[in-house]
Amino acid sequence: MDLDQFFAFGPEVPFTAKRVFTDREEYIRAFQQRIAAHLAEEWPVERLMDFQRPARNVMGLSGEGGIGKSTLIRHLADLAQSGEFDGLPDDRSVAVIDFADLSSQSFETVLLRVRAALGRLGKSWPAFDIALSAYWERKHPGESLVRFLGKSSSVGAVSDSLRLSEQVASSIDGLFAGLGAVTTAYRVLDLVGSSTRQSITLRRLRRDLPAFSPILQEESPDRMLGYLPILLSADLERIRRKSPVLALCVLDTFENVQVLPPERGGLEDLVVRMAYLLPNVFFTVGSRRPLRWDDPVRGVGLTYGGARRWPGLADLTDQFPVDGFEAADADLFLRERLLVDDEPAMDAEVRERIVAGSGGSPLYLELSTGLFEQHLARGETPDPKVFGEPFPELVLRMMRDLSPEDRDLLRAAALLEAFDDRLLAAILPEARGRRIEDFIARRFVRHDPTVWPPCRLHENLRRGVTDCDAHTPDGWTARERRDRASQALAYLTDFTLSIWGDDPPDELTPADHSRRTVAAFLLALHGAAEHDVLPPGLGQMAYTLRYLGHWQVLTSLPRFSASPQLAALTEVARLTVQVDQEATERHTAMKAAVENAGASPYADYFHFELGSLAQFTGDLTDSDRHLGMVADQLSPLGVAARFDLAGNAFRRSRYPEVVRQIERRSAGTRLERIGTGDLMGHVYLHNARFQEAAELFAQVLAEARQADVPLWAARAARHQALASMWFDPELTLRTVPEARELNQSVGEVVGLAQCDMAESMAHAMRGEWAVATRLLGEARRTFEAVGASAELLPIDVVEVLQLIARGQDEQALAITVRLAEAAGSEEAFLPVWSAVTALWTGQPELHDFTRTRWLDLPETTRERWAQPLHRLRAGGGS
Repeated sequence: MDLDQFFAFGPEVPFTAKRVFTDREEYIRAFQQRIAAHLAEEWPVERLMDFQRPARNVMGLSGEGGIGKSTLIRHLADLAQSGEFDGLPDDRSVAVIDFADLSSQSFETVLLRVRAALGRLGKSWPAFDIALSAYWERKHPGESLVRFLGKSSSVGAVSDSLRLSEQVASSIDGLFAGLGAVTTAYRVLDLVGSSTRQSITLRRLRRDLPAFSPILQEESPDRMLGYLPILLSADLERIRRKSPVLALCVLDTFENVQVLPPERGGLEDLVVRMAYLLPNVFFTVGSRRPLRWDDPVRGVGLTYGGARRWPGLADLTDQFPVDGFEAADADLFLRERLLVDDEPAMDAEVRERIVAGSGGSPLYLELSTGLFEQHLARGETPDPKVFGEPFPELVLRMMRDLSPEDRDLLRAAALLEAFDDRLLAAILPEARGRRIEDFIARRFVRHDPTVWPPCRLHENLRRGVTDCDAHTPDGWTARERRDRASQALAYLTDFTLSIWGDDPPDELTPADHSRRTVAAFLLALHGAAEHDVLPPGLGQMAYTLRYLGHWQVLTSLPRFSASPQLAALTEVARLTVQVDQEATERHTAMKAAVENAGASPYADYFHFELGSLAQFTGDLTDSDRHLGMVADQLSPLGVAARFDLAGNAFRRSRYPEVVRQIERRSAGTRLERIGTGDLMGHVYLHNARFQEAAELFAQVLAEARQADVPLWAARAARHQALASMWFDPELTLRTVPEARELNQSVGEVVGLAQCDMAESMAHAMRGEWAVATRLLGEARRTFEAVGASAELLPIDVVEVLQLIARGQDEQALAITVRLAEAAGSEEAFLPVWSAVTALWTGQPELHDFTRTRWLDLPETTRERWAQPLHRLRAGGGS
């Protein structure tokens, strides 16, 4: 008796349930032949670098749901790993990726799981691990990769995760060896970017592996990630040359990837890249749909698509349709699956009826066995006529045979794609905790403790429960199902929004809490579409994900054509993070998406995002109008709207008013305090209290890291550089590299331009005008490309200061006059800069310095703003 059976039925059950695999000789023979051919291949570096070569390391198995694809591909991998085939090497490893798991929607997680599984084959993987560490520093600044791997449950088995953590640490130790004072103060990015301090390991990798340097030199971590598999392949081949090994990878439920748009950088493209760039790993892929990587149309969206690269998919020699069991195999399954005194528990008549009704479906056989178990557990001899009904009737019979409490739990479990005990309790608050625990232990519940939520039903069973429920005596009505679904979505909303509090649930780390908000949002979004409900919290959840910096998730949201409201929500969410697109174009597209939605429960979210984007384009009147429609709420969006209204007052240079609003928010939560601290830092900066601003931004950076909010960490780091550039060029130059990495990691294009601007001023302070001019030009081009005409520190201000210091007074005066004319309008945007540039150019008549509502006396502030020009002239000169 296995553990699930014990806790489902108790210790005194008079039968034994065994795990059974009925032979599928055709697929086993084909798999064995392909493994033998795969092992015979060698992959020297020159061959790995041929990106037009044909690939034959994939075996696709496709068929309808419940036909046994998952069981089959896992059984094939088990046969290989256990050494059942002749001629296999002693060292073997299998990575299993199930795309029914929400966490597998992240390619980073997929690649880490593959790397963790392969770690059993060798002790050292220097090329991949060093590049992975460089990627990690760019993508997750401030979070230790070694520490993450050592405690993460998302990478795979605990032993694999710990081994990977140790191997990465060893690779990094080897990287720094021989460089003298080795210390944790050195970081991988500092070393790999240096041309003067390179270890023997680094020089060897650059010399022997042509792909190594281009990957390390790529600044975008997301572009790096897609090509890291080739380094894993090179490491694996080095291990294979010393001792034969077999590496397998199972990709299950691949249809969940195939339904996504086939576009470059999408999940399918990245998985196909991994399979192509890892030719020495053999992939078995299970899907309801055949693989179409060879298709000339779909292949356009794949970096490595087309029939030339995947000839076995094109001619179907690597594609296998999975049929149901033959009658004899189905009968064998039933005879061996359930035993009483070592004899088949089911008599021949029952087995015949089940086999006839199954159509060869293993899922049907499994559910029928479970139904038979229920009768045996109650000491009953079931009537053979109970069995052999078509699949919907089988599900109906199974439901009727459950207790009323368990029927409700099954209905609750079928509402969403995944669940846990707390979600079931939220749907059924009347259910006892012990009953929920017993239900989750049932055989038809799939459980994976490495993911969250960890439980799910087979999709066919989930759909069957909903379809058949109308025919059960106590079935839920359509209204009851929608109400229960709404309770589930409300629980997920509350969980996501709980991140705004200071006490995470279940003592989760901020990083784990943040990652789970992604799963909760996706579950809620798909549940809303499936049940045709519109949970009011979805907009709050989408904003929360943007605030937390999960921009990749928002960028790749599905499109819901059947629901105008959900379609508008996901379109607005995508536009909020597409910061490389020109701002006015984004604003136009966002307004069009909202107009098409009509009356929407997400109007508050739409108004907030329109108001926030209007800030970016400089239309403060429009921004005030949209934000004012949300600002009276007590929700995270209401808090954010009030914060942004304070930001608009800031943009009008009404600093005492801003401080008063910030003081009223001083009792906010940690995440709210991060935002207000950042805004207060800008107030100090605009009032020429540079050192206070720099210190405050440094505090905000530390708090953002502790709270695991990468977007705000990126902002605080670049703002610290903008504050220090006025008084300490050395501090600025020390700050900018980290700020640039942080902003690159979260896709903050404007932040990268601000890093260039701060670095330009630092070099100007040191008299290094060629570098300063080049960087300032790059910053201006970036600002213009994304339409960032309303920045809190416009590039014009820095340019005026540098022009004056270099003796180009006429050009500086022309810019100052333009800023003064803009400041004279009724809706002046940041008039502070007209006052400051008029001060620098010696033209006080252009803007009365005392008109600005400074924090301190105008004379005091004027003296402080004069200091940067004095420093620039003293350090840089003309």
